[in-house]
Amino acid sequence: MIITIVFIIVMSVIGIMILKFSSSSNLHTARSFIDTRAELMLRSATEFAIMAMEAHNFNSTNKCLNSINYTDGDNLFDVNITFHYFATDCNTSNVWDGCRCSTIQTADTNGSVLIYVTVTSKNSNFHIRKTRFTLQNP
Repeated sequence: MIITIVFIIVMSVIGIMILKFSSSSNLHTARSFIDTRAELMLRSATEFAIMAMEAHNFNSTNKCLNSINYTDGDNLFDVNITFHYFATDCNTSNVWDGCRCSTIQTADTNGSVLIYVTVTSKNSNFHIRKTRFTLQNP
């Protein structure tokens, strides 16, 4: 009778361990899936930022793009894009009023833009935050 009880306890412990490892494997798979989607969202948001910047008409009326914020179609991620400009005439031109702009001395890179993209997951179980910097030259 004692051997049977010990056997049942040992088998119960083994069963609990198997269930625990199985659930952690599912959690890892789900996190890996969300992480991959965040990375893909980061890449596409960077390309979107470049296209939005190229399509924007910079003049004294439209000024410049400072930021773009949006949520993906599946409502899984928040995307924040900020722009920082480099120009030779940051302080003297009306185009740069209200823009994040730093004065540079080289005319070859006048109009360069540093794009900072952040993708953050909305899922409270998987807090994922991805960032990317890219410098676009005219």
